[in-house]
Amino acid sequence: MPSPARSRTVPRTLAAVATAALTCTLALTPLTTASAAIVSEPITDSAPGAALALTPIGTHETGVFDESAAEIVQSYRDRLYVVNAQAGSVTVLDNNDPTTPVELFTIADAGTANSLAIRDDGLGVVAFEAEDKTANGSLVFFDANAGDAASARLGSVTVGALPDMVTISKDGAYAVVANEGEPAGDFSVDPEGSVGVVALPKTVSAPAQAAVRTAGFGAFEPGGSKTLPAGVRVFGPDVAAPDQGDKPLDANRVSRNLEPEYITVDGTTAYAALQEANAIAVVDLAKAEVTKVVPLGFKDHGATGNGLDASDKDGAINIATYAGLKGVYMPDGIQSYSATAGGKATTYLVTANEGDAREWGDYAEAVRVKDLGKKGLPAVCADSPLAAQLGDAALGRLNVTIEDGLRADGSCYDELFSFGGRSFSIWGTDGSLVFDSGDQFEQILARVVPEYVNSNHTEANLEGRSDDKGPEPENLSIGTVGGRTYAFIGFERVGGVIVYDITDPKAPAYVTYVNNRDFSAAADAPAAGDLGPEGIQFIPAHRSPSGQALLVVGNEVSGSTTVYGIEQLVGGAPVTQPDIRILTINDFHGRLVPESNGVAGAAVLAGAVESFRRQNPNTLFVSAGDNIGASAFESFIDADSPTIDALRTAGLDASAVGNHEFDRGFADLIDRVIPRYEGDADADAFSDLALGANVFVKGTDEHALKPYTIREVDGTKVAFVGTVTEQTAGMVSPQGIAGIEFRDQVASANDAASAAVDDGADVVVLLAHEGSAGSDCAAIATETGDFGDLVRGASDDIDAIVSAHTHQRYACEIGGRPVIQAHQYGTTLGSLDIELTDAGDLASITPGTVSLYDTTVGQYIAYPDTETAQVVANAVRIADEKGRVQVGSITADILRGKTASGSEDRGVHSTLGNTVADVYLWATSQNPAYGGRDAEVAFMNPGGLRADLMLGDDNGAVSYREVANVQPFANTLVTLELTPAQIKQVLEEQWQPAGASRPKLAMGVSKGFTFEYDPEATRGSHIRSMQLNGEQLALDDTTTKIRAVTNSFLAGGGDNFGTFATGTGTADSGQVDLQATVEFFAAVGPVSPAPANRAYLAGEQPPAEQPGFPGPGAPGDGEPGEPGEPTEPAQPWATVELGSGTVAQGGTLAVTVTGLEPGQRVAATLFSEPIVVSGIPAADASGRTAFSIAIPRDFEVGAHRLVVTSGSLAPIEVGVTVTAAAPAGTIAVTGGTAPIGFAVAGVLALALGGLLVAARRRRAA
Repeated sequence: MPSPARSRTVPRTLAAVATAALTCTLALTPLTTASAAIVSEPITDSAPGAALALTPIGTHETGVFDESAAEIVQSYRDRLYVVNAQAGSVTVLDNNDPTTPVELFTIADAGTANSLAIRDDGLGVVAFEAEDKTANGSLVFFDANAGDAASARLGSVTVGALPDMVTISKDGAYAVVANEGEPAGDFSVDPEGSVGVVALPKTVSAPAQAAVRTAGFGAFEPGGSKTLPAGVRVFGPDVAAPDQGDKPLDANRVSRNLEPEYITVDGTTAYAALQEANAIAVVDLAKAEVTKVVPLGFKDHGATGNGLDASDKDGAINIATYAGLKGVYMPDGIQSYSATAGGKATTYLVTANEGDAREWGDYAEAVRVKDLGKKGLPAVCADSPLAAQLGDAALGRLNVTIEDGLRADGSCYDELFSFGGRSFSIWGTDGSLVFDSGDQFEQILARVVPEYVNSNHTEANLEGRSDDKGPEPENLSIGTVGGRTYAFIGFERVGGVIVYDITDPKAPAYVTYVNNRDFSAAADAPAAGDLGPEGIQFIPAHRSPSGQALLVVGNEVSGSTTVYGIEQLVGGAPVTQPDIRILTINDFHGRLVPESNGVAGAAVLAGAVESFRRQNPNTLFVSAGDNIGASAFESFIDADSPTIDALRTAGLDASAVGNHEFDRGFADLIDRVIPRYEGDADADAFSDLALGANVFVKGTDEHALKPYTIREVDGTKVAFVGTVTEQTAGMVSPQGIAGIEFRDQVASANDAASAAVDDGADVVVLLAHEGSAGSDCAAIATETGDFGDLVRGASDDIDAIVSAHTHQRYACEIGGRPVIQAHQYGTTLGSLDIELTDAGDLASITPGTVSLYDTTVGQYIAYPDTETAQVVANAVRIADEKGRVQVGSITADILRGKTASGSEDRGVHSTLGNTVADVYLWATSQNPAYGGRDAEVAFMNPGGLRADLMLGDDNGAVSYREVANVQPFANTLVTLELTPAQIKQVLEEQWQPAGASRPKLAMGVSKGFTFEYDPEATRGSHIRSMQLNGEQLALDDTTTKIRAVTNSFLAGGGDNFGTFATGTGTADSGQVDLQATVEFFAAVGPVSPAPANRAYLAGEQPPAEQPGFPGPGAPGDGEPGEPGEPTEPAQPWATVELGSGTVAQGGTLAVTVTGLEPGQRVAATLFSEPIVVSGIPAADASGRTAFSIAIPRDFEVGAHRLVVTSGSLAPIEVGVTVTAAAPAGTIAVTGGTAPIGFAVAGVLALALGGLLVAARRRRAA
């Protein structure tokens, strides 16, 4: 419900609803102007209370009648692409103004165009069957952004025979084509049917032929590795495939019989409709393999609600049931969608049950019922209930198949089977029938168009198709409007589109029917309107050029392409735009590229914002902070500059600062971040994009950042006040914020809001980087802590609160005031819809959230913004370059858990899991950048480990990208308190609950912690003992508090480790896992694999490990005996010679290592600012190797250390002194010639904000 009006009066100029179409990106002379084919009175019917209205608003006509001149349609941005099978081409229409689509150009190729699909970046693909349809066809790739046909074409690949429908997987990785393999018209040859799977490039370019794989049905042949279910229809006479050779006909009969037509993709699984076989093929795209064929069964036309009008000669509509008559569903169009059932998102398949009979050469599958018993065909069995229904007024005129229904001895037909279901159905992916519309189509048509119920499309009549397939549902599209899911189904014969609400797959409901047809006009005249709907596509509002949801229909008989406007209705009235809309994000954290779990990426985020602005120009876009910091690799590696640029191009109007804006220090914020946002190197700290009302110059009342800003929208002044969590000081490096302090948010927010009102603000919105730990509105209203104080303590000057920091999603009204948070990482937009009265008062503010990824149809709600997409592309390119820079080295392979065959096994404790846990512990106890309470134990989930660290042949050098690949999710490190009893329960949760995808997830644990377990024990009793730093922990201890650290995914209870979510004192460390790992490598030096047996079997012993982390810290740090202090090395295994051991800045340090085994390899790193040496040659026959290290000119003067390692041998450390660079004109001190070392210090300083290896310090727990 909207929030009630507040107490102030607001000046008002009504916001104009956006109706202007987008400016066309092409200036081309149209080739064909559409002629009017919107009939004066379209046939329309709606259910009571319908929440959706469908209206034809524009059309394009080819003027070609009954030649398939407009079949499959596909939208892309402000264009429509229409398959013109008659011309063997694709017509490109400018749909910038949906009321008047205009032809731009055509894309043609040899053969017949059957279908097309377009990826979000504009990579398009058209399926062309060969001129000889039994020969292999092709996929022609094109650039949908191109301005003409010549520049659009990219290339082609060859696929199977008669490629019918082509689609692109939702992730853009595959083009998937149904190769129908239909026989020759004279039935001389019959190609095999198959599904082509084409791996697509990430760029807008054509794939190579090698990217094409074919999933065939050979495994389902007799004697094959898979069994074809009995219900799959394989029938008819046999002829050879074009390439049959000496192969017996029965060796590939199944493959020739199964003919994929339409196809839909869900994730990495495709579902292809095998129409004549009455089945669906399931295809694993990764393997390019048909994994199973699912029969659909038959419809009982004897059951109540499954009637049909079976006669075209009785002069009336008689929808009746007939015992013994079955319908063969035979779906043509098929789509998939996700719906929630029993609290779980489930994939469903939706089919338009058209029906189709085979007729090749002399073979005809269909026969009228009254002709059974003639021409050598068996008759209907005398004792069948059908025997009394053979007259023309009953079933005599109905077409049925000769292939099904025969008595076992073949003497007569016990049952009869008609073609198609005259319905649409919803199926489980296992082929189980969830819903069928029964005879609703004919019942609705009988009420709405009683004179043309089963009319044909080439002529108008009452029941011209009653004897065949009735209305003939051909194809469908699925879309969401107003949070409801709808199926739009086209009737090929009578025409029109019928709409059902399928939000609940078990109980779909009729919504509306619209037919843009004038039955009184001659069928071949434009005045007749649309005839023969074939292709149909729903266009969501945020992908529409007009900002209104659209439906586009290609009509193969009339040759017209018609655009329908879709309106959401509430109480029978269209939903209107608010006077002012505020869009919000929070905790974006540099998520530039799309990821799993709904992360849309910056370009889609920007595109969504632009689409909202297209709908309503009075739209503002703001953030509640943490735009940068704790970022994904592509942003982190370049100091978050790409994220700043992306948010600028997205049109960010205002932003609060979050704690992560201070990660690199206040100076970085005001000297680099703010100027980059502003596009002005001289910009000062008072920026609209870094609001912080509670950030003060230490010891003064001077604001360090701008407390609020005011934006005027159509005469209304909207103020944004920014605050940041008071806990920021404990989340960032103290040195970076030495001159500022973070004060009470409530008092600061109220003071700023009051000042904003005094400054003329009409509406005040608080952007608070503070939030609730949960999403329940009732709990938020009563919660304690800083956020509870803020929600209840905010003054009446504040009209709405946009929160952040806790990565939650909620849209609440608390005390009459909206309080929202929009999840994290750009998965969601928050919204505040502001309504004003005619008198200019603030009437209401309605809070909401919008997911950028529509899970129902598996699609982002908006196209990527092109300008922002270029920013992201540049960031990815730079990240790829910098990702090759070395950050450290390893002494041996560090691996995930493995099976005996070497494949990944998440149920096996691993060296990598434990090593990453060591990283977590180090990062929250010994990392100088960490300012929180020290952790004592760390945990890592195996599912978060996505790559091994391999020693390779480069002396174990590890790059940024290799580290990022291990943990690609950019989780932050979170500390929390657990009791020993809770830790025991966490470890018990390694054994997953029944029904989980894996029985066990073996947890990685940090150095100093070990546990004993019995894998055969009963659930809840696996853990026998636990030890921390050599001391036994009581398994039932519920009072002792141990500070633990894990990643943010586990801290929230992910992977069924729910006990983590019950911990207390939870705090985000502010460190991303990648950042922490890079700093660990820099500080600790060459990293050796952690022992995998910190989890040890009952009766065995835990490993003996030295406390702390071996490896170099900064020179001279630490105290005697302090954990982490390197132990005294054993007798050196080699001699390292550095000459004088002194080198000047900008000079070269020559290193010789002797005493090695012939062929032995070493690794070397120069500290403190780490220079990882690459390309060190193996020792020669005398056991000697040599290399040089280039010293950067800005390398710190003073004492440093060179650390040389080899495998698991103890590191050798040698002191190095770096002196100041020689004055200009003199020769620098050097120890050798050209360097082969590769300095990474400069890049690391950029990526880590200059913090590499600093003196460790002890902090109180």
